[in-house]
Amino acid sequence: MSEHELRREKKGVKSGGELAGRTRSYRVLLVEDHAALAEATAELMRGEGLEVQIASNGDSGLEMAAAFQPDIVLCDLSLPDMPGLDVARALRAIPGTKDVLIAMLTAFAERDLRKFESQADGSVDMFLSKPLTPEKLDTILSQLNICGVRRLRSHPTEKSDM
Repeated sequence: MSEHELRREKKGVKSGGELAGRTRSYRVLLVEDHAALAEATAELMRGEGLEVQIASNGDSGLEMAAAFQPDIVLCDLSLPDMPGLDVARALRAIPGTKDVLIAMLTAFAERDLRKFESQADGSVDMFLSKPLTPEKLDTILSQLNICGVRRLRSHPTEKSDM
């Protein structure tokens, strides 16, 4: 078993993306304008059993969020049509998405992320530097597991243990 798999097992994350005690498939909206990076990131998440949709800009991300009702939104900080922070603020203003976990992805180094945190006005749950790695995905899923999905609802892909 690899070191990554051992850490995941310790954290309660089973193979195939199943969190311990849950077989729920989380919905993730990825808002990323670089197509190759978006596909690689989506592939990583799908490999963990997550349902992923990709939007290539902020406007389409907001439209997709309303229809898709994601549990997690991963958004690029620098989009061609609007800043990622504006996307996060808009999501917080929409009743159906106001409680999603929002993680901002950026090409800035980890040490530079604090300045963006102060600009976020509480609209962003976490800032992560690109690329999304399995360890960073574990951080997001652990946060979601700790806090729970703030908006509990059933998805067609959800399996019940009850």
